[in-house]
Amino acid sequence: MNIAMISDLAAATGFGRVARELAKRWLDAGHDMRILAINFDGRGGAVRDALAQEKDADGIAAAVRAVDSDPVLSRAFPAALGGDGMGFNLTAPFLKGEMSPGWKPDIAFVIADPQAAIQRFMLDDRASTLLPTFNYVPIEGTGLSPFWRRLWQHVQPIAMSEFGAREIGACLGRDDIPVVPHGISEALYRITPERPATTGAGKVLLSKDDCKAALGWADRTVILRTDRNVPRKDYPAFFAAIRPVIDAHPEVLVVIHCAAVDEGGALAEWLAELPGAYDGGEGWKHAQVVLTKAHDTYTGISDAQLNILYNAADIYASPAWAEGFGLTLAEAARCGVPVVATDFAAGPEAVGPGAVLVPPARTFPTLHGHKWSLANVDAFSAALEALVVDKAERERLGALGEAYSAKFDWDVASLRLLKVMGG
Repeated sequence: MNIAMISDLAAATGFGRVARELAKRWLDAGHDMRILAINFDGRGGAVRDALAQEKDADGIAAAVRAVDSDPVLSRAFPAALGGDGMGFNLTAPFLKGEMSPGWKPDIAFVIADPQAAIQRFMLDDRASTLLPTFNYVPIEGTGLSPFWRRLWQHVQPIAMSEFGAREIGACLGRDDIPVVPHGISEALYRITPERPATTGAGKVLLSKDDCKAALGWADRTVILRTDRNVPRKDYPAFFAAIRPVIDAHPEVLVVIHCAAVDEGGALAEWLAELPGAYDGGEGWKHAQVVLTKAHDTYTGISDAQLNILYNAADIYASPAWAEGFGLTLAEAARCGVPVVATDFAAGPEAVGPGAVLVPPARTFPTLHGHKWSLANVDAFSAALEALVVDKAERERLGALGEAYSAKFDWDVASLRLLKVMGG
């Protein structure tokens, strides 16, 4: 089966993670694919990052070869070629097979939220009506507007969560919306003596303490967040929630792994307001806050490095307005890290019993035709405080989350999606 995929393809995060994991497995299963890829610059991105890392000509050539030899990336067309960043203007020629001479898709598979999907299909010159088209869609809030019927009467929705299936079903008056949860990378797991990890320098890590030491965080209680810095993730609420915790506990270290400047603004603005923050000459700093900045590249960090980062954490925290699945929450749980998250939308499904779920303060209408939640900052902060002082409870929740997350498997997800699409 020839599959035309449209998705973000950024490395190791969000939809980029989903697209790469699925595409790899579908190719291995003998299907052929082409990808209209958002946030992917192809060779240009590889060269840019190589230059940023001060690599010589050999290093740049190696970066380009890595893209060309990757079976997924070598089938991708940068959406920015269409001139609008999202590749809306390329949708019609892509789905018609005009961008790949001699190749025609049998189905279209679009990973996109409702807003992005409907914008795309409004500009596709009805190309999506020429072949079965599926929208693998996160539903992040409640009370979907009837407006969205226009989208899912045109293309087949596949929900990422049971929550999403219920909301789509209520919108369409149906109870048959297929659900396919994400998987979790096999490279993410709890590090133990029985299943160790190795740093890039060759040091063997056997425990959480080893991971902390390898990152320079020995004897610290680490609160981690790896969500992208976008408005929906509500980093202002996160900074407000950690403020009393770090004030009361000098041993606590807050680690934030995302682009420090993104659609959510500059994290430095919120960092600067924390007591004890100072202008270090190259930006605002705080003795108890680490911005990894490792996210700000075309390639990001490897799964092996990400696994060490998760394993170094004692608590994962995310007071997001809403989650369509909550992949970072599930990844943390897979590594045995207890999670503090908002009790709303699909987030609770991602972590099961491995989390402290904080009821939101209230919901509010968004520009996306549904309602999101606002975190109860005081309650969220209290949940963090309780876990900081109770190591036994952290270990209990971590074990529960690790066991629960075993059901999230990319092999299973890829097969279930193919079955839904008739492949």
